[in-house]
Amino acid sequence: MKHFMIWSLLWFLQFALFSGEVYLFQTTDLHGIVHNTKDNAGAPSVAAALYEDAEKTGRDKSIVIDCGDLLQGSLESSLDQGKTMLRLLNAAKYDVWVPGNHDFEFGANAFSERIREFRGEVLAANLKYPGVKNWKIFERNGYRIAVIGMTNPHLGKWLFHPEKEGFFVTGVESALRKILPRILQKKPHAVILAIHSGLYPSQRLNDPGLFALARKFPEITVILGGHTHEKIICKQLSDSGACYFQAGAHGGGYLKIKLDFPDQARKEMTVSGKYITAAPAEKLPEPFRWNRPVPRDKFRFPVKPSPREIAQIFARSIHQAYPETNIVFHGALTKFQPCTSTVSLIDLFRICPYENKVLLAYLNKKEFDSIVREQEENRKYGMIQNPFFFPSGKNPFGNDPERRVLTAFNSYSAASAGGRFPVLNNILNRPEARAVLTDTRIFDLLQTYTKEK
Repeated sequence: MKHFMIWSLLWFLQFALFSGEVYLFQTTDLHGIVHNTKDNAGAPSVAAALYEDAEKTGRDKSIVIDCGDLLQGSLESSLDQGKTMLRLLNAAKYDVWVPGNHDFEFGANAFSERIREFRGEVLAANLKYPGVKNWKIFERNGYRIAVIGMTNPHLGKWLFHPEKEGFFVTGVESALRKILPRILQKKPHAVILAIHSGLYPSQRLNDPGLFALARKFPEITVILGGHTHEKIICKQLSDSGACYFQAGAHGGGYLKIKLDFPDQARKEMTVSGKYITAAPAEKLPEPFRWNRPVPRDKFRFPVKPSPREIAQIFARSIHQAYPETNIVFHGALTKFQPCTSTVSLIDLFRICPYENKVLLAYLNKKEFDSIVREQEENRKYGMIQNPFFFPSGKNPFGNDPERRVLTAFNSYSAASAGGRFPVLNNILNRPEARAVLTDTRIFDLLQTYTKEK
């Protein structure tokens, strides 16, 4: 009995000595939300709560990751092109930022500045860009944890020819096949894929989803996702035991994931996690505060305008800047309706909450009809782009169907609007269309057109 007790004690001490855990903290799709809303605490409160939790847990056993769509989505973040959001990540001591599709919308200069400002690692193995790395191994609590970053591989479905700004994106699977052998040579105890992509297949984007990816790469133990704004906790993806996590959106909270290594060889691992809702903080520590005032400019707008009235205001805003255009395609972007004839800059952003730019192209009658037909067929998406004729209001093609007339679009629709408008995108990519993406933000044109004198 005495020998048994000694053996048991030695076994317990051995287990206690060699067992351990590592924690992953994840946020995603914060979208520049710097204030609390009726549904969410906002990014500053989430970052402050996560920071406190990671400090208590121990930085020596924690890895903090954001999975993208960080910079764009609020007026405040738009005013400084996401600079405040990077300040929040630095204040909370994030280790990794994986860019999402919206993080490229301010352009290459702003994106490069945000990379330089971040004190952690910007990871995206399928993005070739200065300052962006493929992966990194973090030493935490005696364990080697490999973190691979991936941006969304379908960037060209939202941005019109992103490669022209230097954003070269490849497929996720091809990038993994290239780098995974090198990672495995380092003998990590766990391989984490942090990706700005949702869990389920997308027929519109011709994306097989992450279930298929997990089956092809059983070495990956945890996938942290984003993009689709879902809240998912430890969804098992394959027989290999890979688990998927996604931390919701808009600053509601964060995920805390535990990697538990219970055996001496450190090969077996269990994964668990929980979503932690952040409460709006009445007074945040200085590094997490938003202090920049919003301009108090006022703008003219119809009271409770119809979607068609809003679309016409967009069209006239673009035509005022480009009077040589014969046709403007644009629709209402949101359901927001001002209740007064004078609106604030915040209200105007609620009408136009995106970084879309003006794209100009030359179309003939057949191409125009094809585009209109596709728009009508996709009316269920609520993205119908009503065409407006200028300057006479009459059909600009006249009796010559081969005549090419200058037409304006927003850049998001021109890129196919996430795969919704492939006909439009195909037409604009033809050489005879002579499509040119301008540097002009439609939000700026809307301000100019509606600003009170």
